Amino acid sequence: MFDMKGMNAVEYVAGHASELDYDMLSPLAIKRAGQVIVDTICCALGARDTDLGKLAAEYAMATEPGNEAILWGTNVKLSSAGAAWANAVASKHLGMDDSHRICGHVAAELVPLAIAICEQRGLTGKDLVRIVAAGYDVFGAIQPGVKVAQRVRGLDHKSQAGTLASAVVAALAMDLGKDKVANALALSMDMASGTEQYVFDAGLCDTKDLLSGFAVRNGIYAAQLSAAGFQGPPGALDGEYGYYHAFGDGYDQAFLANLGKDFTIAETGFKPHAGCRHVHACVDATNDLLSQGKPDLSEVAKIRVGSYKNAITPSFRVKYDCDTVNQAEFSLPVTVSVVLNKGSWYKEDIASFDQPEVQELVPKVEVVLDEQINSDWPEKNGCVVEVTTNGGDVYKGHVSYALGEPENMLSDEEFESKFRYLAKGVISEDNITALCNMVDTVGDIDDVSELVKLTLPDK
Repeated sequence: MFDMKGMNAVEYVAGHASELDYDMLSPLAIKRAGQVIVDTICCALGARDTDLGKLAAEYAMATEPGNEAILWGTNVKLSSAGAAWANAVASKHLGMDDSHRICGHVAAELVPLAIAICEQRGLTGKDLVRIVAAGYDVFGAIQPGVKVAQRVRGLDHKSQAGTLASAVVAALAMDLGKDKVANALALSMDMASGTEQYVFDAGLCDTKDLLSGFAVRNGIYAAQLSAAGFQGPPGALDGEYGYYHAFGDGYDQAFLANLGKDFTIAETGFKPHAGCRHVHACVDATNDLLSQGKPDLSEVAKIRVGSYKNAITPSFRVKYDCDTVNQAEFSLPVTVSVVLNKGSWYKEDIASFDQPEVQELVPKVEVVLDEQINSDWPEKNGCVVEVTTNGGDVYKGHVSYALGEPENMLSDEEFESKFRYLAKGVISEDNITALCNMVDTVGDIDDVSELVKLTLPDK
């Protein structure tokens, strides 16, 4: 056991977040923070003109008018809470946001909120990086202890751990003292909520993306309540009815042992493809197969996809008869069939799920548990794809890590390609270039508004 110096879990987590300084961050943590910030902005820009992106913007403009923060990809200013909410929903929508193997999707719940309040208050790039990194550390302290139970119960991490981490991010950006940061964290526990029913009702609801918005809204509300003097339960994390018991199987002090030793943001991954992260290793394994020579798809006899348990269960991950794009983005049979035809897995590729050439392959797919790959999970998230033709020729592709994992990170050129794909047509080429350059310089800006101005629309 380690020494928590007489503090409860809320005090210990909030103390770390409050005391974290930019100069304490490792070079890798700073690098990843810059990538996370620009990646999140570009993901939101890419979704700005989608139906949900437009609906979120319209709702925020109607309910959260103001002059505090920019709605990215527009000339509209809203309240900081409204801009953060709409930008969060948009940044989650395309499914190209960041992905941490233990914590899941983190950026959409933290980055839009941090940027909005930093913009409102005229904070620096170093402030933004420090606050985002602290939020990731809170996520990293909370999520691992409940991850397994969440999956069994069908709970969603984005609006649970995301709400708690968002509350800390908001409190730090509002420059609340350590005690009020702790109280914001405590208050937010009773706002944590959300299930993953959306994966079974994909295409029939918007909650997959709204959950990130819920985390943002609840996080800033908790910080505002704390600033006003309202009190949350000291045992919000480790108490008998606290977070670890309510959403997990109980509290263990060991959950917090690495807080302050490693930076969670340094361990995050990025999604070069759209859709669910659990299908991305299949995308990459299929592309590995194609790089060695493309089979004649009219002669395919069978396709075999092997991966880890979390990638192939529950049933929606092996759905053969998808009715909507939202269902298709989770389906391994659809994924391999689309990528064999298209060579990529962007939103427009997923939309081809019902095309004849794709549907010709889908019934030929067998999805299996690969024992070796499963034994390596979650340290690795691999996949193997095997295509056999009617003539008996066999084509194989394999990856141990999906592209974008820390061990198989995107190159600077691949990051830039992703950013340009997402932001093209929404902001100018000059602003896209400037955003790409911000990855390594965000900590140098004197006012976060300099970053946000780059999201103004192409005239």
